[in-house]
Amino acid sequence: MKNKQKINFAFYVSGGASRLLKLIKKNSKILDNTVLVVNDNAPNLKLKTLLIKKKINYVEVNYENLKLIANEKNIYLSKLLLKKFTEHNINYCFCFGRKILTEDLLKKYKNKIINFHPSILPMFPGEKSIDKAKNNNAFLIGNTAHFVDSGVDTGPAIMQSICYRDATCESILDMQIPMIEQIYKWIVGDRLTIGKKGVIIKNANYKQTVFFPNIE
Repeated sequence: MKNKQKINFAFYVSGGASRLLKLIKKNSKILDNTVLVVNDNAPNLKLKTLLIKKKINYVEVNYENLKLIANEKNIYLSKLLLKKFTEHNINYCFCFGRKILTEDLLKKYKNKIINFHPSILPMFPGEKSIDKAKNNNAFLIGNTAHFVDSGVDTGPAIMQSICYRDATCESILDMQIPMIEQIYKWIVGDRLTIGKKGVIIKNANYKQTVFFPNIE
């Protein structure tokens, strides 16, 4: 029996990289297959130090030093990610970044870059989605993990999580931690596929009915 080829993961992060830091803190199994992290909210000394200890390649992007504006940042980052993904033989990327990915990156890594968006898509795409949901008196709020395409939060959905509207922003974002760990297991277990009607998880229960609140 041949050894299964290792699947290499990358992270693209912006802001404080809070979810990646929490994965590192809990020593998530994802880190065993993570070979690259790209952060475009440089500098982040805490993240850099932890990744060096884990021997994970780390790249920082500072747009101010590069004197880039508006869409130039999206183009630059997309080209850089493609270059680094190729160098490190990346198979999948988990995306917690703020820039819109473009051009050849999306073609070469179609259905390979997974974004975690804090709303139940297709409701409230784009920025400040939690605020939009609460301002619109949404009954349920949550997260959607989806493949990145050329639109804004329009790619095929993989998984969603929901909670009541009174949840805090931090607790909503924390729900993404078990989501990413489950999706990681589906990928390395060869259970995640995509067909004409969207994403399919092999052997998943698609017939379950969920009531919120629970029926007692």
